[in-house]
Amino acid sequence: MNNELTKQIFSLIKLNNKLIAVESPLQERIWLLTNLANECQQNNINCYLWTLEDDALHQLETNEFGLTLQTVDQYQAIAKIRRENYFEILRFWQTADLQGILILEGIFPWLGESTTDPDFFLTAEWIKSALINLKLYNCNAQKTAILLGPNASLSFDIAPEIPTLIQQLPTIEEISTHLPQVLPDYSADEIHATAIASVGMYLADIDYGIRQALAPEIKPLELVQKLSAYKIELFKRIYNIQFLQPPSTPIGGLELMQQAFKTYKRLLTTLAKAYNLRLPKGILLIGPPGTGKSYSAKACSAQLGLPLIILEWGNFRSYGNLAEYKLKNLLALIDRINRIILYLDDFDKGFAGDDDLSRRLAGMLLTWMQERTSEVLIIASANNIEWLPPELTRSGRFDEIFKVDLPNYGERHEIFKIHLARFDARFRHGGDGYTEPEWKRLLKATQRCVGAEIGAIVERAAVFTFCQMFSEDVLSVGELPPLEITLSALLTARQNMNPLAIREADRVESMRNKAALQGQASSPIDSSIYSLGNIDIFG
Repeated sequence: MNNELTKQIFSLIKLNNKLIAVESPLQERIWLLTNLANECQQNNINCYLWTLEDDALHQLETNEFGLTLQTVDQYQAIAKIRRENYFEILRFWQTADLQGILILEGIFPWLGESTTDPDFFLTAEWIKSALINLKLYNCNAQKTAILLGPNASLSFDIAPEIPTLIQQLPTIEEISTHLPQVLPDYSADEIHATAIASVGMYLADIDYGIRQALAPEIKPLELVQKLSAYKIELFKRIYNIQFLQPPSTPIGGLELMQQAFKTYKRLLTTLAKAYNLRLPKGILLIGPPGTGKSYSAKACSAQLGLPLIILEWGNFRSYGNLAEYKLKNLLALIDRINRIILYLDDFDKGFAGDDDLSRRLAGMLLTWMQERTSEVLIIASANNIEWLPPELTRSGRFDEIFKVDLPNYGERHEIFKIHLARFDARFRHGGDGYTEPEWKRLLKATQRCVGAEIGAIVERAAVFTFCQMFSEDVLSVGELPPLEITLSALLTARQNMNPLAIREADRVESMRNKAALQGQASSPIDSSIYSLGNIDIFG
């Protein structure tokens, strides 16, 4: 466990690096410390640990029971009169006759970018100076200091002096090697299935998830399902994202976009790779709110059979100084999972402030999009394309830009049938409950309604119909009577709704016009029997 990271650390030590920064998540700490202590014992090197929490020095050793810590009496903590007194360990390690590896935990917050707090700034400068002195005074000694923490952010002035190693998420091969220790009775196929469900988690998280799921008589398939559910919940807590398996999502209209999705599926094949063909670097969906951009991302997930990560891009602004750290970890997660769709919802809202944080986040994303080798399809949605930096919309960033417009008559007909089928059995399996004249009346009445509003109209009509059928609670019902939504119920629901495209006509038309200048059509010209040709948009 963590063997690769341990090898990288000792490779840098052999190159006579006296300072090494290591970024490792807290849950993996015990494994990393155990591996370092093991490697040190095999090479007859002393290994010490200091933490900010107790300001005590311990020597690390391992035995058949695991990791042990022995207090080093030679180091005596001093009174904390000034902030730098908390880091007296740096001066001690510089002058003490001890040799080996010193692991320092809790020091990174003082090594990041500068702050306006003068007291904090002076402490940070003292620590940086003390670290540089470690390199100078111990250049010929067998001493190495490892700075350890979950976020190894270093300011530009000291970063060149300290090489940084980042513990990567384990590969599926590494997980498969680890799992037999936890699940000794599982077959090779069962281990492989469990490893696939575990991709994206650290080994400590996998162990915890398995312990939570294991129960007497639990079958391997049940364990995989519970582990997948645990992973989804973990991703939500750590990364604030939704992780969805490919859904079964019907979509009304947008045929041109759906054809493009089918093309992307072919680009994932081995044959396409043989011709050096690849997925687009990014797909941008632009248009007014409620027109089906988020729904289209789910439809793409269903079409390609790839999991979907939904990320509210604007949320990263709320993380402040941690935003870049959060984004870096999320992109590493996506790279490790591979063959996945990343959907950046409301992408434009992340740039509404036009501040330095927005530009840095955009720069990180662009660099990753340009350099990544993983098979990740990036889909972003935007209502106001003018908020996006110009460099994001040029060719080579988002290769495909689709205008997702207000649905035409034929598309509204399909959307209505999808939503009606949720409540009214007449519309399932290709069935229909209305005549052509009734459809024409309904579609004319819902002109300029978007898909989300059509869904709300149907749901309101279904509630009204239910209340009409059952005026009071029925405690015992044999065979339930069918719920048949009438045209009048839908028209009444429509009358009680004022669509956004009518309420905010100027804004919506501005969005549509700008989208038309930038994007290609996602729908063909309406050729359905309900098409009325050119109509007054404010009818």
